[in-house]
Amino acid sequence: MADPSVPPGAGLAGQAALVAELLKRLAHPQRLMIACLLAEAPRAVSEIEAALGIHQPALSQHLAALREAGVIAGTRSAKAVTYRLSDARAGALLAALTGIFCADGRADQPRAEAGAEKPATGSPPAATAAAAPAARRAGPRHAALAGAAHFARIGAAVAP
Repeated sequence: MADPSVPPGAGLAGQAALVAELLKRLAHPQRLMIACLLAEAPRAVSEIEAALGIHQPALSQHLAALREAGVIAGTRSAKAVTYRLSDARAGALLAALTGIFCADGRADQPRAEAGAEKPATGSPPAATAAAAPAARRAGPRHAALAGAAHFARIGAAVAP
């Protein structure tokens, strides 16, 4: 996913197109759940299908989109293909998302400590800002499966 034409240290401005592409690829609920599952451990296609309930034709399309984006990589062994998360930045992003949306088991309300007031400056609540470093420390493997399950519940609640 790294773009050799972008100089090191260019920050978000220099990486905006790459970040946007990663976010676009992860924006689909099923692709997000696949990535969360693979952040925990490498999985065979049959394991992904069983764990997430995504049928083979749709799963193949989602895996191809994530492979093209450089988020995952596959290893063929006989007839089986095992996929793993291949981009550390995607893993860090998934860990942050899991920390923000899944740590307290509720994604429908902003995370805030009891009695904490929302800052008047428009910046995020302190609990949300503190979640990102905690998610980085925990690593994507720590809560990926719980994150995938939580994102699945969110998707089911939002689906028509």
